[in-house]
Amino acid sequence: MQEPLVYGIALALFGFTVFATARIPLGLMLVGCIPAVFVALVMGFTMGVYAADLYGWGLLVVALVPAAAGAWYVSRRFRPRDLLIAIYLAWAVGLVFALIGVQMPDVG
Repeated sequence: MQEPLVYGIALALFGFTVFATARIPLGLMLVGCIPAVFVALVMGFTMGVYAADLYGWGLLVVALVPAAAGAWYVSRRFRPRDLLIAIYLAWAVGLVFALIGVQMPDVG
């Protein structure tokens, strides 16, 4: 019961990282998002394939729809500097949940 929740939170945070980066205006701040987006895409893809195989595609939809909506809201609410901080914060928390999820034993 805990593993889908952990995977869903990690996928939502990685999705937020990618979607919010797409909303940053072009410039030097976009270059600053490259490490976060790269790791979020790789870990999100890996965890998404595993979660879709084990729990179905519904978990991905439930994780990514609020992530896209949250990225849209935050990008309209905050300035680009604050959005960059939110992206890195979401990325860091997503990495913590990814670490917890990857260390959980397989359901088998």
